[in-house]
Amino acid sequence: MDNNPAHLSRRAALAAVLGTAALPIFGSRGRAQGDDRPPVFQTAKRQFTVVRPSKQLPGVTLADINGRPAQVAPVPGKVLLINIWASWCDACRVDLPLLERFHKTGGRQVEIAAVSVDTDGREHVKSYLEKLSVRALPVYLDQDGRLAGNAAKGAAPLLIYGMPLTYLITPSGRIAGYMAGVADWLAPDAQQLLAYYAAA
Repeated sequence: MDNNPAHLSRRAALAAVLGTAALPIFGSRGRAQGDDRPPVFQTAKRQFTVVRPSKQLPGVTLADINGRPAQVAPVPGKVLLINIWASWCDACRVDLPLLERFHKTGGRQVEIAAVSVDTDGREHVKSYLEKLSVRALPVYLDQDGRLAGNAAKGAAPLLIYGMPLTYLITPSGRIAGYMAGVADWLAPDAQQLLAYYAAA
C-alpha cells in the first residue's frame, strides 16, 4: 500500500481532514443541526450548495415516463433527490447512469426523481434513456417548467442553474440545497451528507 501523501487523492485527503471514513450506505446517521452546516460534499469542480433561506417544496404533478400523471413531492421519512436533466446536456450522459446505480443500491432512506426538461416529447426521452441503458430510474417529464425553471420564466419552485442539477429535499420537505454537475451519490462524502439530512 502506498502511504505517500503526495499520492493521496483529493477526496481521501479531505476525508482524512474531516474524519469522514468511507461508510456503508447510511452506516452512520448524521444529525442536521439548527445552524444547517452539513458535511462537505464536493466533486473536482463543484460543491453542494445550501439554499438559504430554505423553503418547503410543494407537490407538483408531472407525467411519468409512460405518460401517466405522477406527483413529485417530499417523501415523509426520506430524503428526496430531484435531478434536473435534458437530453441535450452532455454531462447528463454521465450523471444519469451514476444516478441509476445509486437508485439501485442507495438504500431505503432516499427517493429519486429524475426530471427531464426536454420539450421534444416522451418518446424522444425514452429513446435517449434506452441508449444510456437507464431503465430503473424513476423519470418524470417537465416540459412546461412546472417544477423546475429559470427565474425569468415564472415561479417554478426549483430554479435551474445549469445541468445536471440535483436538489436535496429533506424528510420534512425543505429544499436544503443543490449539487450542480455530475455527482456520485455513493461517494463517502455524499453518504455523509445524505445521512446528515436523513436525520433532520
